[in-house]
Amino acid sequence: MNCHVKRHLFYLVYATLCLLVAGLLIGNGLQPLLYPAEKSVRETRYHMNIGDLRKQAFNSSTDLLPLMQELLDYSGTIAVTLRKSDIESASSDLARYTSRYHDLQNLIIRLDMNESEIARFSQDAGQQKDMLSQFVTTSESLQSLEKLEIQYQDEGNPESVTKVRLQGKALKNRIQTLQNQYADITDSLSSRGKTLGVNTEPVMQSRVEFDKLTGMVAERQNERDRYTRFADTGSPFVSFLAVPNNVTFQDRVDVYGFIAGSQGRSFPVVITLDNEPFLEVIPDEIGEFRSTVQIHNISAGEHILTARWGIVVSDPSHLVVKPLEATLGLQVLPVKGLSAVNMTGTLTARDQAPEVPVSILVQDQVFDTVMTSAAGTYLVTVPLSEGRYDVFTRFDDPSYPLLPSESQHYIVESDGTRITSVTSSKAGPIPPWILVLPGILLFTIPIWYLWRKGIVQRSVSQVEDSSKLKDVREQWVGGSAVDGMIDSDSIPAAEYPSGPEELPRRIYLEMLSFLSSHQVFEISPVMTPREIARALPEEVCKARFTRFIGWYERIRYGGCQDVRCTEGLIKAADAVRKSCQEMRDEA
Repeated sequence: MNCHVKRHLFYLVYATLCLLVAGLLIGNGLQPLLYPAEKSVRETRYHMNIGDLRKQAFNSSTDLLPLMQELLDYSGTIAVTLRKSDIESASSDLARYTSRYHDLQNLIIRLDMNESEIARFSQDAGQQKDMLSQFVTTSESLQSLEKLEIQYQDEGNPESVTKVRLQGKALKNRIQTLQNQYADITDSLSSRGKTLGVNTEPVMQSRVEFDKLTGMVAERQNERDRYTRFADTGSPFVSFLAVPNNVTFQDRVDVYGFIAGSQGRSFPVVITLDNEPFLEVIPDEIGEFRSTVQIHNISAGEHILTARWGIVVSDPSHLVVKPLEATLGLQVLPVKGLSAVNMTGTLTARDQAPEVPVSILVQDQVFDTVMTSAAGTYLVTVPLSEGRYDVFTRFDDPSYPLLPSESQHYIVESDGTRITSVTSSKAGPIPPWILVLPGILLFTIPIWYLWRKGIVQRSVSQVEDSSKLKDVREQWVGGSAVDGMIDSDSIPAAEYPSGPEELPRRIYLEMLSFLSSHQVFEISPVMTPREIARALPEEVCKARFTRFIGWYERIRYGGCQDVRCTEGLIKAADAVRKSCQEMRDEA
């Protein structure tokens, strides 16, 4: 067996071993011996009891401790933010608390721990969650009550101020009740938490913070009571506030207030817009009502909002609705095989405008009116008989706080069986630069071309260069340098160009004449400059002639019009003439 066969056999065995090892590695990688217990894998010969392994990994209360600790930490944060009157942050903390509470509940159910101490801890945490939610809601009510009180003080309505202050007593009692309930839940959570090994210090601190909050509310209400004169609390009364007061399309207005008095609590509170019923709200157990109004099909201008509860009506709240500019887009597409078109588009007013009527017009006549979708879009199929039609869409409903808008127009032609053409007849305004740019190009391109050709008068500096170049030409053409260089027998007269602009070409032909008369070989007019340079016998003369050719090509083919190029050409030609003449004399 020769070396070549042995080498190939070795490679084959080596490749086989590599593939075998790679296959083993891949197989063990897909079914690893070690993996997270929660990972979904099928049983293998390495692990026949995947389910039992998972139970062993999770059947421990220590896996629940991080969730339990996080719940206790959250309650402390919510208490602090409430005491600082940061209702928005407290609501955000409460949302995260609720999410983590559900995670704990799901895990307890999954591990079948409903009869355990952890399950009772979870039940206490659920009650705490409800208490915190009520605290946040009540804190919002306190802020609303203060806004109402300030409003009535600004309007100089002492009777309304008094009744609003009296309504604060109900909130005070509600907060006191919640605080007592929260204290009981906190003690229960703390005792069970210590048993399970979690840090209960945050939840105990939250109880201290809620005690401070309750004291602040009581102190504030006592201060109100000092300035509260006698009022007939038996007479029905409804307070009302709407904010903000200046809005536009799709903005939201918060409406809230309180009811008080001996009138039956079963009556809903009716929010009216310009004395027309607009919204119904059911008050809660302490007489508070709250809702949100979205500005949609409300006309632009000033409106009056009031709250009506049975036979009593609140003081009016003024609302100013400002109109928005609307943009109506349109695209017209023929329906295949039919003499009809699909008219589709979008109505936008800062954002997409949903549930807004759009009129479909054909030949300036309303064909149909459609409502935009939730995304502000619309689609209508319009059948057309034979003829030529102008189609477009328009919004001009004054019951919406939007300025009128009209789409672009389309010209649609039909032969009665199908749509033959759809063209836009109302293009947008043409930007001024589109009109100016062609005019600039129309004049600059010809001027640039003529300037390059030397027809148009150059600038002052170029004129000065031209006068300098003229002196150089006169020195070259009128001087003695020309003498003895022109040989009419070697270069035909017809080859010589005429005119001052052809000076480089003339110098080149005179150089050929000079070399033809002073060299031992015949220079043909059809030879290229490079061929002539290679044919020169003297190296010095050849090098200087190559330099001369470089200047000549830079002017003739490179477009160099600078006077320095012509001067360089003349100097290079003079150097060639002198070197060749000296070498000729020495020979």
